[in-house]
Amino acid sequence: MTTAPTDSAHTGTAAAAYLRLLEPWVATADQWTHVVQDAPALAYYGTGGHEHWAVQAQCTAFAALAVLATAPELDETRSGCSRETLRTRALQLLRYLLATHKSGSRPCVNGQAWGYSWISGLGFERCTHGIAALRPWLTADDQARLRALMVAESDFLLDGYPVVGAIASATGQNKPESNIWNGSLLYRTALLYPDAPHVAQYREKATALLLNGISLPQDAADDTRYAGAALREWHVGPNFTEQYGLNHHGYLNLGYMVICLSNIAMLHFFCQDYGIAAPPELYHHAAGLWRLVKSLTFADGRLWRIGGDTRVRYCYCQDYAVPMWVLAAELWHDGDAEQFAAHWRTLVATEQASNADEGFLRGRLASLAQLSPLYYCRLEGDRAATLSMAAYWTRRQCDASPAVDPDLTALTAWHDPFHGAAMVRGKRLASWVWHAAELPCGTVVPADRSDLVEWQWNLAGRIRGAGCALKAEVLHAELHRFDGGFLSAGRYHWLATHNPAEGTDTEITAQTTLVFAVLPDDATVIVLQQARTCHPVYLTEVAGLYLNVPNDVYNQGQRRYRMANATRTLDGAGGAHPPVAETIDCGETLSIEERINVQSIYGGALALRRPGARRVNLRHHVPLWHSGDGANLYCDLVCLPYATGLTFYEGDTLLYDIGAALAIDAQPQATLTSPTDTAVKVVEVLAADGNRYLLAANLGNISATAPLPPAAAHATILHGQPPTPTPTGPQADLAPGAVVLLRLTS
Repeated sequence: MTTAPTDSAHTGTAAAAYLRLLEPWVATADQWTHVVQDAPALAYYGTGGHEHWAVQAQCTAFAALAVLATAPELDETRSGCSRETLRTRALQLLRYLLATHKSGSRPCVNGQAWGYSWISGLGFERCTHGIAALRPWLTADDQARLRALMVAESDFLLDGYPVVGAIASATGQNKPESNIWNGSLLYRTALLYPDAPHVAQYREKATALLLNGISLPQDAADDTRYAGAALREWHVGPNFTEQYGLNHHGYLNLGYMVICLSNIAMLHFFCQDYGIAAPPELYHHAAGLWRLVKSLTFADGRLWRIGGDTRVRYCYCQDYAVPMWVLAAELWHDGDAEQFAAHWRTLVATEQASNADEGFLRGRLASLAQLSPLYYCRLEGDRAATLSMAAYWTRRQCDASPAVDPDLTALTAWHDPFHGAAMVRGKRLASWVWHAAELPCGTVVPADRSDLVEWQWNLAGRIRGAGCALKAEVLHAELHRFDGGFLSAGRYHWLATHNPAEGTDTEITAQTTLVFAVLPDDATVIVLQQARTCHPVYLTEVAGLYLNVPNDVYNQGQRRYRMANATRTLDGAGGAHPPVAETIDCGETLSIEERINVQSIYGGALALRRPGARRVNLRHHVPLWHSGDGANLYCDLVCLPYATGLTFYEGDTLLYDIGAALAIDAQPQATLTSPTDTAVKVVEVLAADGNRYLLAANLGNISATAPLPPAAAHATILHGQPPTPTPTGPQADLAPGAVVLLRLTS
């Protein structure tokens, strides 16, 4: 077997910076680590079970300790123990993994061994850098067990994991990330053990899996050759849309775009360790995907998850951006990636400093740790492992120039019809996605303030009925783009689900009609919403607009609001005082940190709803999602209007009929020029670019007309039908749901 090179004497500043974050984590990690009672040479982190999350927690904690133990930059005073102690503990964790695999000699502490599944290789992929770091200390028995594990997992993959690909998650065949990590495991095994009986099959299937990782529709006609065959011959199906949109877990999932690139990084640096060129199929479409991902990343490294997220905020996928950044910085010489990483280290340090135990997440996730030590340890381990990858990899000085110099300029606009998604970038970031995690979701935020955005039903309203959960179902959606902006409109149902009463079904409670217009002034967005009950119904919460304002550890738990000519600083979670549950009447305008300015155009006064506790939670765990137990982020909510408490509504009751303008670093100036009680809404806006814009929308179910100002006759049409001339002036003729957006003469 080839021997991995040892670390060079170089101790780069980046490697040391990552080590400084890992060192205080050692003490809290020790609290979650246990020696096996009947085998003191073995230890486990977290629960020690056979479940794949338990195995991943074990792998990630091991890798972090292995890198710490062997790092020349280690500060033993900060870590609280010697490198010999760290090395001993790391070996105990590794030997537990090797012993409890199905190729090993004993079960996990819960009585079952792990391995032989579509995901069992993932944790192991994420700790290979730790194994490389500890290789000089591995015994012959360790090496034999390691070989047995990798060969056994690779043999399983030959028959137990088919190569599939499909854009839609609902098919069950959208598997870009698992194709990449399983292809990487096969390639890694073939490299390390060239005398294995099935090594040729490992290489062949590895090629197929890697080429069907970041796979696009156009691959089906591509004649580029890999391993002796054209790409079209290897192609099984596209896992991404033509625009690199990923529908993993059923929504536009930026997080798993990151996961794909992170696993590419792991094999890339493994091959670098062994002094060989990685297979070209590893980088298939990687540069194109990276260009989109970096375009959806704030300058401080936080992901701009325009499609939302179903899991704990600013964890897991966010953490695996670190290996992706190290890859992009080295492979494509992208200086933006280095800046993302440097700023992310600052954010990690900020949260770590707020925790009494100097763990990474214990303060914000204290409730989750009580509910699920397994989940908590998994997330702590992910952060530790990714920091250790960067510490281990950045120590090396290598020239890994790409074969092709790709265009990595960040996109200023992007759209994806499959997801009904669009975004524009400038000093304002604005997006709308119909097929988001909570269906649908929009964002409007200053480009330099990642702390001001959260996506859960953001700008889509929220109507909750009886039961333990709610969700939305899109009925109709359309998207129209123009230079500097876009317009999206559609309708969706609100559904009440998981009613504890026996025999109940999902209940359709209300219908919302929405228009979301991003004006081309790099500042202003107009939101129109109208919601009606679908039948007589009990509702527990009605909230129009629904702009989330995170108020948690990343902004020191304080938000500054200006309302009714008064400025108030309000505590959230993670601040000096616990947040207070209250609803504040804000009047018709509200300024958030003097950056996001909100105006009620019609529909009443803005309300600032403060829930009093963290409420952003995991979508796929319904009782937690509803109750707030285990919640991981606190948000204030800007609503128009807000009502809570069990209330009965007759069918076809108008719940809200509202219009709002949001502007970044400017004061919105919007006026409703149509009657408030009609289905057609006409809004005129003086935008930040000095131009006047006119938005006319029919929110009703029958065709209607609306008079327009004389300037509309000569306006630039950004979207919709031209105004109809009449003897009394131009008018808009609007079918149900139709929208017109005009730029009037300035």
